[in-house]
Amino acid sequence: MRLLAEAHDGWINLLPGVPEEEVEPPSSGVFSTLFGNAQAPVSMCTWMPAGSGRAGTGEQTVGLLHPRGRYAVAQLGRLGVTVPSGWRVGQDHARRGLILHPGAAASAPDVLDWMLRAGAALAVVPLTGMWQARVYMPRQASTR
Repeated sequence: MRLLAEAHDGWINLLPGVPEEEVEPPSSGVFSTLFGNAQAPVSMCTWMPAGSGRAGTGEQTVGLLHPRGRYAVAQLGRLGVTVPSGWRVGQDHARRGLILHPGAAASAPDVLDWMLRAGAALAVVPLTGMWQARVYMPRQASTR
């Protein structure tokens, strides 16, 4: 996170581990073929440093794509994972997910801890407690 923050580029996706017995094989029914699969039963958490992304915002961004639908902030509060003081909610949408801006004062360990707790709380299947990080490194200066 420090490397990406210093480069103001890249992002990290965090994906939770799911016990093998909870993984359902893809459906090959007519409706799933025509309309696509339903929302995944787990959350994908994304962190972007300040200055990253299309908008190039001046603040770090946390995103959660989750299966719980509308009002994720309220649901998280009921699940004991409140949005920390000083964090700004940018979006809380049923399909596009939850977007938060932790602000410059939020430390990387605090942001990471909150993301993992929120992602686990919004999952609708049991999790293993293990997470996989997919790190998208900053572009090289010569390719900009």
